[in-house]
Amino acid sequence: MEQQQWEAPVHRSLVRPMLAMGGERELVMMLGMIAGIFIVSFFQVWAAISGILMWVIGIFFLQRMGEKDPRLSKVFIRSLKYSRKSVLPSAGTPFAQPSVGGE
Repeated sequence: MEQQQWEAPVHRSLVRPMLAMGGERELVMMLGMIAGIFIVSFFQVWAAISGILMWVIGIFFLQRMGEKDPRLSKVFIRSLKYSRKSVLPSAGTPFAQPSVGGE
């Protein structure tokens, strides 16, 4: 008796990362808000120039990050969460104590 295989179509937009201007959407929006607040709060020519520079340089790096890994910030935050916990060493040694009862 042969098993039947079935497929479920998944739309591409459900699995594609959410990018804006080539970078992670949340980071691009946060950078825009910070640069905009910087420009508006000081309301000086030097603040406008430095805010625009901050935006251009930030977008450049966010686009590069988006090319390498579209979910880089989420992976980084998750790695920080796991790095605080004590984990088992990655390599066993011949001097390790045997575990008793599956502990």
